[in-house]
Amino acid sequence: MILKESTPSYHGEEVELEIQHLKEQWFSAGNAFCKGIICLYAAFKPLSFDGEGAVELGNAWLKRANSKNYHHFFPKSYLIQKGHEKWYANSILNITLVDDYLNKRTIGAKAPSVYMKSFKKENKNLDATMKTHLITDLDDFGVWENDYDTFIEKRGKRILAEIKKRLSPKI
Repeated sequence: MILKESTPSYHGEEVELEIQHLKEQWFSAGNAFCKGIICLYAAFKPLSFDGEGAVELGNAWLKRANSKNYHHFFPKSYLIQKGHEKWYANSILNITLVDDYLNKRTIGAKAPSVYMKSFKKENKNLDATMKTHLITDLDDFGVWENDYDTFIEKRGKRILAEIKKRLSPKI
């Protein structure tokens, strides 16, 4: 059916994915589900937060979970200090793809409102840049208030919508 450019029926085999599953998905570069989400992130051709162009994505850089290209938008150490559990801080929804220089030297363990404020000064197109990371509105996503729960909820809905669009393109 696919070769004839017709959509086959997958009745009974549909993937049922809920936002809670995404929230609780522990990020691991070796996990097939996480790899799928990382591919979704990469499909949006993420731009550098500082406005300096595209994030260089290559398998050599992304095959290890400790790669500096994987950035916890809300740094794990920051979240744990604020009382969040380690598993929740390491949610796949908290991962963005950045270049290692920014991750190590500019962002570090700072609160998002702190490091994003500096990027807002540098990058006149920050809103457009963040859309390439599936973060559509810094205000609405709780970034300026360092509201992790709002961020995870909003980003989870955005990512889930993109997954569903790909799983059921005619809907």
